[in-house]
Amino acid sequence: MKLKSITGIVLLLTFFLAACESKIPIKELSKAREAIDLARSVKADQYSPEEFKEANDQLVKAHELLIKDEKLDDSIKNSEQSYAKAMEAYNKSAVLYAADAIKKADEAIAAADVVYAEKLSPDLYAQSRELYTSANEKFESKDYMASYALSDESYKKAVKAKEESLDGKNQLQVKIDEVHSLLSKVEQYDYEEYAAENYNIAAAKTEEAEKSFGSDTLKEGFESIETARINADEAYKKTMDGVTTGKIAEAEDVVGEAENSNGASVAEEDLAAAKEALNNAKSLKSSGSYEESITYANEAIRLGNNVIEEGSKAAVASVKNNKTDTDAAAVVDKDKSKDKVKSKGGFVSEDENYFYYKVKTWEKYEECLSRIANEYYKNAKAWKRIYNANKDRIKNPDLIRPGWIIKVPKIKK
Repeated sequence: MKLKSITGIVLLLTFFLAACESKIPIKELSKAREAIDLARSVKADQYSPEEFKEANDQLVKAHELLIKDEKLDDSIKNSEQSYAKAMEAYNKSAVLYAADAIKKADEAIAAADVVYAEKLSPDLYAQSRELYTSANEKFESKDYMASYALSDESYKKAVKAKEESLDGKNQLQVKIDEVHSLLSKVEQYDYEEYAAENYNIAAAKTEEAEKSFGSDTLKEGFESIETARINADEAYKKTMDGVTTGKIAEAEDVVGEAENSNGASVAEEDLAAAKEALNNAKSLKSSGSYEESITYANEAIRLGNNVIEEGSKAAVASVKNNKTDTDAAAVVDKDKSKDKVKSKGGFVSEDENYFYYKVKTWEKYEECLSRIANEYYKNAKAWKRIYNANKDRIKNPDLIRPGWIIKVPKIKK
């Protein structure tokens, strides 16, 4: 209402000027009015209400003194007082007005930072921060209006950066999915033996990232998923390295056994292929291609076992063609206890799964499980295969009795 009154008085003054030639303090009244408008522009009614009200009251009084009482000097005096109070209100309010604008921009930048605008909206985020820095510099130099303008522009840029970042939040989901995929690969193997700690960290951080995705705290989400990715990579590397190392060692044993078996001369192509597959497995492991390495190691094992089996078949065929101890075989067929067979010892028969072997004497043949393993597998260290197949009879692997019929497992593909 007071603003309307002042406007009405100004219009009345204009009419008054046109109606008479009396001296009017136009300069002083206009100066006071402009100062009040300037104070209003920095929200002096909010930041300096008493001074702002006084400035308005003095200007109204200056008009009244001029129009009603025709007291020119008093009107000029009140106009000057109005101007002084308006400027006081302006100076007091401008610093607070600019400070609040800086605070508003700072909060907007912080909100943009939460959604990782630095990564998802880098241009707008950088511009916002640059404007914010300039606003603070202007504030320090007491150029409050310039500081406000820069802060306001910084605020707008930060808000846009946040909006743009939220539009791009699916980038976080993509990274979450990638870590899940890697952990799924690790879970196919014995990761607890090789990388339990890394796996657990990766799983926990991935869960945190998923929560951050849901709450739009994207910066925390990206930080969590990066930690998850590093640990998932390490878990995969450690697990696959351990598994691959074990698989290659197994392949080396089988291929080595194949080289020393009868099959080396009757399955030369398979043996060569097994060696090649083993070399490929080692090379691929060195380059970090673990899954391919495992595939080749398994192929080396399969081919190596083929060679060993072919050797065993050849040995059996040879024994059958040249066997002389037919009495022992006949006894085995008649006496199912196998303990009373009267043969001299050695191979007596076979079925789908086993060769049946009669233990010879230690004194003459130095009979033991290692020697039998070397005879059938060309590898004395494979005696455990025979021992495990005969635990119902053999209680002590260092003690086997002449005349026992024991089972010698056949090697299958």
